[in-house]
Amino acid sequence: MNYSKMFSLEGKTSVVTGGCGYLGREIVKGFVENGAIVYVLDYNIDNKIEMEDKIAESRIKYIQCDLGNTESIKFCLREAAGEKGKIDSLITMAANLGAGVMTTVEDMDDAYWQKGIDGTIGFTFRTVREAIPYMKNNNATIVNIGSLYAVGAPDPRTYFDTPFNSTPNYGAGKAATVEFTKYCASYLAKYGIRVNSVSPGSFPHENVQENTLFKDRLAYKTMLGRIGYPEDLVGAMIYLSSDASKYVTGINIMVDGGQTAW
Repeated sequence: MNYSKMFSLEGKTSVVTGGCGYLGREIVKGFVENGAIVYVLDYNIDNKIEMEDKIAESRIKYIQCDLGNTESIKFCLREAAGEKGKIDSLITMAANLGAGVMTTVEDMDDAYWQKGIDGTIGFTFRTVREAIPYMKNNNATIVNIGSLYAVGAPDPRTYFDTPFNSTPNYGAGKAATVEFTKYCASYLAKYGIRVNSVSPGSFPHENVQENTLFKDRLAYKTMLGRIGYPEDLVGAMIYLSSDASKYVTGINIMVDGGQTAW
């Protein structure tokens, strides 16, 4: 074993859904800087990723994808697999709750509930299912994205007197994602596919961070006393997608500044 290269992704073909988003963009950067060719599957691919290393930047490929549509996913994964018919790693970053973030369990209608469930576990389920044929017997890896709220409930006091809220369908969908990860780890092990999840804590978007009251409350909930930033996720994602974790499957890594540990 060459330990100096155990975190390398050199020559690997990776697929990142939601790779143009706030968190996904940094994951893509980390993967290409570690040698991977990354196919970004996103509904909006206009927001291209710029890097100082133009050679690395050239290894980012964009495919517009509707993760709510199985045929769209099939087409995109077939394109990513290419002539070799092979995908080495899959990262399911994408999620879509639709509009109405202030909706609570008291007044959420059936349509919005289903929108959030499909936009979390639905997106992940369809993508994983369609990726399996390209990952069999390939020492491939899948990393699904859970959430702080996959393992615990949001504290309403954090959101009080702010324009933000955490909806019940988001937490339910992410909890389902973590369980789905364990299921897949068990059933896909026979193909040599390792499946894990990473659950971010408080990683508010830059626009949300402008509300200092909310940002400070999120930071206060953690042991490290700060919110998470996109680069804080990169190490865990590379670890689970590389040979450094070749005997790791079925786990959920919390990247939350210690929030769920106390």
